[in-house]
Amino acid sequence: MKRCVLYLRVSRSTDESVSLARQEKELRKLAEREGWVVVAVLRDDGLTGTKERERAEEALAMIADGRADVLVSWELSRWSRMGLTAVAKLVGVLQDRPDALLVFHKEGLRSDMPAFGILAAVIAEVARMEAEGTRDRIRSMRSYVLSQTDPEQMRWLGGSPPFGYRAVARSGAGGKVLVVDPYEAGYARRLLEGFVRGDKLTDLTRMLNDDGVPTTMSALRRARQKGAPTEGLAGGMWRITTVRKLLQSPTLLGRTTQKVEVGKRSDGSPIIEYHAVADAQGIPIQRWEPVVDAGLWAQVQERFKKRGPNQPRKAASWLSGLLYCSKCGSVLYANSRKNRPVDAFRCSNKAIPGQTCGGVAISRRIIEDYVEGVILGMIGGLNEYRVTERIEGPIDAGELDSVAQAIADVQVALGRDGANYAELIPRLDELKATRARLLSQPARVIKVREATGRTLSEAWEEGGIPERQFILGDMLDSIVVSPAVGTGAASKPEDRVDFVWIEHPVDDDYLSVG
Repeated sequence: MKRCVLYLRVSRSTDESVSLARQEKELRKLAEREGWVVVAVLRDDGLTGTKERERAEEALAMIADGRADVLVSWELSRWSRMGLTAVAKLVGVLQDRPDALLVFHKEGLRSDMPAFGILAAVIAEVARMEAEGTRDRIRSMRSYVLSQTDPEQMRWLGGSPPFGYRAVARSGAGGKVLVVDPYEAGYARRLLEGFVRGDKLTDLTRMLNDDGVPTTMSALRRARQKGAPTEGLAGGMWRITTVRKLLQSPTLLGRTTQKVEVGKRSDGSPIIEYHAVADAQGIPIQRWEPVVDAGLWAQVQERFKKRGPNQPRKAASWLSGLLYCSKCGSVLYANSRKNRPVDAFRCSNKAIPGQTCGGVAISRRIIEDYVEGVILGMIGGLNEYRVTERIEGPIDAGELDSVAQAIADVQVALGRDGANYAELIPRLDELKATRARLLSQPARVIKVREATGRTLSEAWEEGGIPERQFILGDMLDSIVVSPAVGTGAASKPEDRVDFVWIEHPVDDDYLSVG
């Protein structure tokens, strides 16, 4: 009695006309009539016919290595729509095992038929061409839907919603739209605000993982957005690269992205980038309600530009850039000698031939200890506040940010090849006029101070170089260092250091919280 393996596949498990259950029922009846014993039933659920299928490969391997004698599938197009490539694999196995049998039920195609290879090749090629036609139609449909600028015509094309959104049914129409997910939107704003404030990507990533925020592709997120039980479901792990992409994604502004080939590598493979879907003039289309405001998003992108390849090197000390030579006015750099750790600040002119300045140097440990003592003695007991700004008055800050982002979008569109200047320039002029009108309205900036619950001394101890530089930056302009007047105890830092403080104008527009 011949051993039989059944292979079942559907592109979607909801396709009832050729469901896995129906396929298995029909194929088992066939095996029973032929007197074959079914030794395995292998299924690929939800895979397209143009993709390699793990279970299909396993079924063919069972024939090749003798674990089964007959392979039965519903139809050749269910086996694969990869054309002659798939047929070549079948023929190759039959050449090695001429006693084996391949059966495709719907077409009535069997490998013991005359001209099996020719018939299989024709059917497979027709299936491949049909698959390509279907793919082209889908791409055309997607392009059309994404190009719509009328809110009534916009709909979500499916897949996992971008972070900050969830998909809901369109009211009074078919399909779905994206709406802001308050839970994820709150975290999105925290990420952007933290990055603008100076938080590291490492810290932002850790925050998401510590709080158990589900990743966009996780089972936990899918269940949460559907209102289904989430107990025991995995939430995924956030990576720094994922957080970086999220911070730079225009989907946070309610836009949709699509793959764009921007070039090719040396091996011929395409270079793919994700760009915001734009209208005919190259202006990004606003499809959904933004998760964050345009002003905050723009600040994040500006910080990424500053962090680019031309960004300054990481400071060696929180005093870097603050110390100046009293003799020539040059900056004192933190450096080392003979590969030892940074041990002193030295005048930049000291090592330059032809300079008249003999140079000034001071021990890094001595100057840091002294300045730290002076600063914390003055402000260490004060409460730490986080300061934010808001515009109060007739001017709409959100509208102003949106106009600024729209101006940036038009400027980018103008720089593209084939730009329609006749339409873009008047639009740019109109946006600039709107900005001028908004800025001409009387308004004032209100600074909001919110207590963090720490003293400045605690913030100093817990902070690194950027945090300490931030504390100093609001009060200290520079520190002038004079040459040593003696050695050892005779050379005291208080005799060599002069502080240049920043004098702030009186500002009553503060609102304290906490």
